Amino acid sequence: MTATPSSSAAIRLERLAGYLAQDPSNPALLAEACEAAIGCGEHARAEGYIARAERLDLDAAPWLFRRARIAIARRELRQAAELLERVRALAGEHPVPAHDLAHVRLLQGEFEACRALVQPWLDAAPGAQAPAEQVQALQLLWLRAMHRLQSLDEAMAWAMAQEAAGTLQPAARGAASLIAVDLEDFAAARRLADAALAAEPGQLEAQVARGSVALAEGDPALASQLLQGALERNPEDGRIWSGLGLASLQAQDFPLAESRLERATRSMPDHVGTWHALGWARLLQGKRVEALQAFRQALAIDRNFAETHGALGLVLGLMGEAAEALHHLDTADRLDPANVTGRYARALLAGQAGERAALERLARRLLDRPGFFGGKLSDTVLGRAKRPDPGAS
Repeated sequence: MTATPSSSAAIRLERLAGYLAQDPSNPALLAEACEAAIGCGEHARAEGYIARAERLDLDAAPWLFRRARIAIARRELRQAAELLERVRALAGEHPVPAHDLAHVRLLQGEFEACRALVQPWLDAAPGAQAPAEQVQALQLLWLRAMHRLQSLDEAMAWAMAQEAAGTLQPAARGAASLIAVDLEDFAAARRLADAALAAEPGQLEAQVARGSVALAEGDPALASQLLQGALERNPEDGRIWSGLGLASLQAQDFPLAESRLERATRSMPDHVGTWHALGWARLLQGKRVEALQAFRQALAIDRNFAETHGALGLVLGLMGEAAEALHHLDTADRLDPANVTGRYARALLAGQAGERAALERLARRLLDRPGFFGGKLSDTVLGRAKRPDPGAS
């Protein structure tokens, strides 16, 4: 992956290359030029500088570290990990290579290994009076690892303690804000995300978290704006695509919602909520067969979720498959007597609803509990979201 350098960085690199041409064996100049080349994404040039350093028999550890940085940028993760382990063996324990190795482990999906590498340095940072930039990098990586380990309560308690002590760094606030969303603490999510975005407007987790809060508050325009910004930085993220799909669902742009949610399921095929949203996006376009496929996919992931059985009962009822619909509705009632979609479907099958306007009125009357996406489920699936009551969750 090659970054696009700024004009000033590129000019500086060329100036350093000119100096180096006049003094090719200057170790400090060689290191500075190599760092500049890496920063500009000029990896082939940087590798040339590293090869020259090796021929000059310069101290190996910093040059291995620079090779590792190039490998990380190229997502050559196994090579990066091997290089960083060699750096640690040569130079001893240091927070910077430990952080970078932990970052590699996170990218490899080895979340516990990532946490274990970061933890001692994070614990030591206050007493060591580490630079703020280093503390921020450690906090951010630790929170990301804890999030992926699903240690949400522990991570949030730690973040709140750091916030109270005034030591939670801006980017770490962003990571904590997304954890708060998953804990359904939308007030904390908003506060943390706003603080992170005030310091760093492009902070990825904060954009996603603040967009999620906007969804819960029934503001699909703001949600889309924030999530689009996050998507520019991470175009393969299924969670962002899912949030954009939900924003389109709230805005009643059902074709766009369908395409975005389909894209989300490709990145996270085991996320039940996204398959549900996709089912509703299709159903509200009259695509009953396709909606049925989405809800059946959700059922294959989790057969014990009442709302999935309720949704299947609803679609099958609309398709005239009364016996199979009732089977799923009975299952939904056994799993959760208060399941919302099942109540809607039973009213439909009992003939309480006819034309679409009547269906919407009935659904809005029946779907009276907090739903999957932060507001009331009726607000989400009918696409007419309003701000939830302060007590809603």
